[in-house]
Amino acid sequence: MQVDVDCLEESGQNWNVRIKVLLTTEELSLMDYEALKHLEDFNIEIKAPIIYFNSFLSIAEPWEDEPLEELINSIKLEVEYRMKILLA
Repeated sequence: MQVDVDCLEESGQNWNVRIKVLLTTEELSLMDYEALKHLEDFNIEIKAPIIYFNSFLSIAEPWEDEPLEELINSIKLEVEYRMKILLA
């Protein structure tokens, strides 16, 4: 599994973040697609062998006083964590 930030777009004071997950053939066969469809906090696009996790960061949120790089890294780590659970 390879997880990367695919897209980062500023929209006013907000950011659209897209994380790209590239899966191997074996990982694709292990994926719990039903559980994937019900993940909260992300808009998910499946284009096998790639899964895109789209997220929206609002600068107005009080917890988002961290640097943008740290927030994006946190989103990436969250996606990695959730994918490991879905592949178990």
